[in-house]
Amino acid sequence: MKSIKVKCWIETNGDKLYGPGPHELLRNIKAEGSLSKAAEKMQLSYRKAWDIVQQLNKHSEEPLVILRKGGKTGGGAEVTIHAQEVMEAYNKLQKKLQEVTKEEKQLLKILN
Repeated sequence: MKSIKVKCWIETNGDKLYGPGPHELLRNIKAEGSLSKAAEKMQLSYRKAWDIVQQLNKHSEEPLVILRKGGKTGGGAEVTIHAQEVMEAYNKLQKKLQEVTKEEKQLLKILN
């Protein structure tokens, strides 16, 4: 069965900022409460995950992730309310794009 697929991301100055990867990282941070566990779940290095979080925080009007250093109480990571709003908006956009591609049957008929 043929289908149309669309990938969507947000760029800043030509560089990818937010898309499927960072979105999944935020979901995993929210679920795990830890950047290292979220990175491990995605098979990302801790450094790569940390860099993604730093870029997201740098280019957002409010932080998306709050990182707490380890120590006696242990570290952790928290997805902010602002991040949850970003995630929800991205989910809505993804849903709209899926609906648009489902409606586009003419192109699929031409390629049949």
